[in-house]
Amino acid sequence: MRTLPRPLIGALLVFGVALTIVAGLMARDGQRRQRAAAPMPAPLVALTDVVYTESEVRDRDIEFYARRAHEDRQSASDRLTLATLLFRRSRIAGSATDLAQAESLARESVSLREQRNGQAFQVLATILMARHAFREARDIAQRADSLEPGRASHLALLAEIELELGDYDAAATHFKAVHYDGKQFTVGARMARWYEVTGRAEIARSILEKAIVEVDRRDDLPREQVAWFHYRLGELHLRVGRLPLADSAFERALQRNPDDVRALGGLTRTALARRDWERAIQYGERATGAQLDPTTLGAVSRAYAALGDSVQAGQFAKAMSVSALAQPEVIHRAWGLFLLDHGSPAERREVLRRARRELKERQDVYGHDLLAWALFRSGRVEEARREMALALAQRTEDVMLTAHARAIAKIPPARDAAP
Repeated sequence: MRTLPRPLIGALLVFGVALTIVAGLMARDGQRRQRAAAPMPAPLVALTDVVYTESEVRDRDIEFYARRAHEDRQSASDRLTLATLLFRRSRIAGSATDLAQAESLARESVSLREQRNGQAFQVLATILMARHAFREARDIAQRADSLEPGRASHLALLAEIELELGDYDAAATHFKAVHYDGKQFTVGARMARWYEVTGRAEIARSILEKAIVEVDRRDDLPREQVAWFHYRLGELHLRVGRLPLADSAFERALQRNPDDVRALGGLTRTALARRDWERAIQYGERATGAQLDPTTLGAVSRAYAALGDSVQAGQFAKAMSVSALAQPEVIHRAWGLFLLDHGSPAERREVLRRARRELKERQDVYGHDLLAWALFRSGRVEEARREMALALAQRTEDVMLTAHARAIAKIPPARDAAP
């Protein structure tokens, strides 16, 4: 049999390979055409054009995790998530029911699981702080730190609670042990509070401004949380008397979270400090329309009184007392200071009684200031001087503390009333 020349054999092989490739491409193209012509299956989750607000999303999340927690009685994580959501809503709406439910769920979470559940301890301690149960909050924070020793978030939380209790030496020890990298914005906010109370407002300001940079970069945080950091900076400026800077910070908070009641309350107080009564009323009524905060109610009452409207001033003062007395065992300090300046002798005596009682448990600078001012308004100047010295012991920069100290210092000891 005659063999073909090698060049011809090679050409035939190349031609065969080419035909195989072309056939494969044509087959794949046919398959693509068939898939394109076939009907598309229905999506697993249908898309919707409905746009939910952040509060609506939170409410739907609360419903979802409430069902999960009910179905799984042993889920510590579901209870923690639900407690966190309820706590956030309670802070926005001022709901005592949400706060109580959040506390109950956080307690269940830590009882179900202690190890690797540090966030639940932090949430529970923060809730206890919100209702001024500082000593129990400290116990919870200490448990969290014992389970995960040296963790920055746990140390900073424990230190802040000690700061609120007036245990400044312990707070300093724990704050100094915190490894702060400048990026943990929650830890930064707690450290800023320490520097603020201990007379280093500029350091506090720097820390807060850096924390705000980190917060503003995030797109996964609730708007009210982002706004809170701007509000917190505004509070710092307001305390040291920098009203334009305070206004700017509060306005930025409103940009992040329109109708934020804390920012509106801050703007109410800066307007009051400027003696801009109409503006104070405008912001204050917007804020109190959403939440009855005693501090803001008192500011609006003072603004109406300055305008000569005693009826409106009295109504807001009454609303302030009702709101402040919602927790009968806890004295709201803004309410107490308001009554000392604008209340009756009987109301001043009640504030003095409550201030003494609170100071047995919580010996911080503002507790000493409240007692000092109550003693002063009762004519007991020498006692007031001693308490005011304790209020100033940390060299806190605050225009209110300075004003109280000056007023007390001006009165001669001879004006003391009998104990």
